[in-house]
Amino acid sequence: MYSGRSTPAEKEKMLEIGEKLAAARKAAGFTQSRAAQAAGRTQSYLSAVEHGKKAFSVGFILDLIALYGVSYEAIFGECAANGSLPPDTKAEQSKARQALSLLEELVRNSGSELLEKGVEDHVKLCIYALLRQLYQANPHNTSRVFSADAQKEFEAILKIIRQMPRHTESILRGCRIDCSRLELAQEKGHELRTFIKECEELLGCGEEDTT
Repeated sequence: MYSGRSTPAEKEKMLEIGEKLAAARKAAGFTQSRAAQAAGRTQSYLSAVEHGKKAFSVGFILDLIALYGVSYEAIFGECAANGSLPPDTKAEQSKARQALSLLEELVRNSGSELLEKGVEDHVKLCIYALLRQLYQANPHNTSRVFSADAQKEFEAILKIIRQMPRHTESILRGCRIDCSRLELAQEKGHELRTFIKECEELLGCGEEDTT
């Protein structure tokens, strides 16, 4: 993230990026208000970023890039080539983060803290299972960080995941959540369909070939 104590060169780069973002937003047909809402920020914040007056996170800019349908290089240009930002933050490498953003938006729109906590717990457990396996694959990493038996822990996680639909349904009914609020911004439709298709292909549950 660019800090508030930016050098003159950094301030110039922030302004350049802001102007490119503004141009991309207008080309995509978004008002500041709509774009800011879709990215989970206020209009005043986005306006400050576009005018180079506000520090920004790479994640926020990537949200806008995905929303506007432009390339990473189109916004950052030489900034990316010079290594000012980490290479692993490119938009094409952020599909998992984009999926989490979709999920967070749905939960946020529900207005239920209990639903938010339940969803967060399930996501954390899925991440935990992968993190533990990869972390322990390195013999230099100590296994003492994890206290529970790996196999029993994995089986417990699978059990919780299997119960997830029932658990989520209980929250929806118990909290009397207005499910009509569980919706995404219209411009996120393509991103949602793409994610669903990719996951169904991974699971082998997509539409069968009828040819």
